Amino acid sequence: MNHILKMRVVMMFVTLYMLTAGNIFAQTVQDSLKQVLKQPGLTPEEQVMTRIRMGRALVDGSRKDAIAATETALAMSRSLKDSKYQALAHSALVSLEYTAEDTTLATHHLDSAFLFAKQSGDPLTLASVWYRKGWLESRIGKPHEAVKSFQESLKLGKGLPGNIYETSVYYNLAAIYSDWKDTDNQYRYALASLVSARLRSDPDDMCNAYQAMATSFEYQFDGDSSKRVFLDSALYYNRKAIATYEANASRISFRSTIALLALNTANLYDQYFPRPYRDSAQRYLDIALRIGKETNQQEVVASCYGMMSSFALNDGNYNRASELLLAGLMALKTYPTPDNRLMAHLMEALSDVAERKGDLPTALQYAREYSRYYAKAFDADRMAIAKRLEAQYQARQREQELVSLQEKAAFNRKLNVVYIGLIVACLVALLYLFRSYHFRLQSTIQQQKLLEKEKQDGELLIRLKEQESIRLQLEKQEAELQVRLQAEEAARLQAEQQLIQTQKEQLQKDLLAGTLQVEQKNELLQSLQEKLQDKSVQPDLAKQITRMIEMHKRMDKTFETTRSEFENIHPEFFRKLQEKANNTLTKLDLKHCSYISIGLSTKEIASHLGVAPKSILMSRYRIKQKLGLGKDEGLDTYLMAWRENNPLGGATAGEVSGAG
Repeated sequence: MNHILKMRVVMMFVTLYMLTAGNIFAQTVQDSLKQVLKQPGLTPEEQVMTRIRMGRALVDGSRKDAIAATETALAMSRSLKDSKYQALAHSALVSLEYTAEDTTLATHHLDSAFLFAKQSGDPLTLASVWYRKGWLESRIGKPHEAVKSFQESLKLGKGLPGNIYETSVYYNLAAIYSDWKDTDNQYRYALASLVSARLRSDPDDMCNAYQAMATSFEYQFDGDSSKRVFLDSALYYNRKAIATYEANASRISFRSTIALLALNTANLYDQYFPRPYRDSAQRYLDIALRIGKETNQQEVVASCYGMMSSFALNDGNYNRASELLLAGLMALKTYPTPDNRLMAHLMEALSDVAERKGDLPTALQYAREYSRYYAKAFDADRMAIAKRLEAQYQARQREQELVSLQEKAAFNRKLNVVYIGLIVACLVALLYLFRSYHFRLQSTIQQQKLLEKEKQDGELLIRLKEQESIRLQLEKQEAELQVRLQAEEAARLQAEQQLIQTQKEQLQKDLLAGTLQVEQKNELLQSLQEKLQDKSVQPDLAKQITRMIEMHKRMDKTFETTRSEFENIHPEFFRKLQEKANNTLTKLDLKHCSYISIGLSTKEIASHLGVAPKSILMSRYRIKQKLGLGKDEGLDTYLMAWRENNPLGGATAGEVSGAG
């Protein structure tokens, strides 16, 4: 379970939510911005910036509306003299289009943002565009280029008032170095992020900086688990972030960060602390689950339910584990587009729990659902990879076109210089030869890079084929499991049929034996009656009658043997009676119950047992008390109802009474 659903919260995952906020806060921001737009005397510049912020607030509810609001700001910015507003609008559209999975359009907006930022000459605007470039590069798989872009943003914005991107730059750099397992640089940039956040006192930046510090110490602890101080520091900064959120809840824009922090804190308690700390882990899980649902974070919701399910599984409570996994499944299904990979993980976990419970049909059903969702996730990943490769190819095409245009421009400049004079022409020719050699060298290097990229694409295709082979193998295993279940089911049915046949044969034998016993008793009674009517009774008649009565008693002793045979055919009759009576029924009581179950009246039972009917009534009353039956419940109705539901057992009870 833990290897499926327990997730480590890393900084790169948190930064994917830097542009989204919770539904409740987003609604508050929208209302505030709408009030700002209604204010009279608002300058065009203020309107543009307000609409850009409006697009940022709308992204969590509707990306379409967010893009529309930002495009309105872009249209308005075109009428302004300062081109920095167009740069900021294009920069905002970069993140919005990327979250809408249109990387190509996001790249076009980034190029436009650079163009207008350079025209404006504003270093702070250019620094923000360089930050956005690094942000996009880090998400399309270009971390080295992202580091260069972030460093350029820091250089341009250093010491400038109003630089709101400095904390985020350090934060993203720490995330990249964490992916590279460079804990020294990760800690350095996380600390820089915290210092920058404290200067601005922005609660969102403070939460992110605390989270970056916590992740840095957590990675250091992973590298050297003997230094417990690293784990304590990670928990300390996580708690600081959560405390900052609780103290500034109305000012927090990115509540999704707190959900991830709470989940990571719960994971640390579960992974590195003994079981008595389970309550601490559960408390942070509750926080993560609540905020995860409010901010529509499917990964957080699924991970919370998965971790709680692992708690129940470790306790041996399989039913509770299944309930929690099903609750997570229902929570994911409430999203407009549930994550297929998360659904597959939950299905796999449910299959594992069902298999541990011994419920193989249910395990097979969940395994099928896992295969179905895994196939969907696989197709989605393959499509995303194809889009990313296409975007990278287009980027390389633009770079090559730019190089080609630069080469043409340089060549034209050389031709113009040739007309100045022979000497200058010779110098230009030498320069041209040198530069041509340089360009050819660059072209060769570029071709080598392209060949290396094609090789990487080929390796990626091979991995995709391997994943497809794994999926086919899973389907084959599923088919084999189904065949094995069908074979076991056929064997079970055959065994049941053989048992029923054996019981029928035994029942026929018992019925024959009972019939012979009844006939023998009737002959004995008839013989006794004839001897009593004979007036010439011999002196030894009394002894003879006594011996016949003793023989009758010995036949009654066979009741225990008959009862054992009855229990072999249907052991539930006497066992359930004893369970209901707390094992207080005597052998005579059980014999009495067997007579009632076959429908004998009180007089008939008294005749069989050789006692007065009054004694039978008292015995019936005593048995009702032992069975705990109420005044309105009849003993005959109770026993006859059990016999009708178990006809085979009831028939044998009749044979028992007949034998007695």
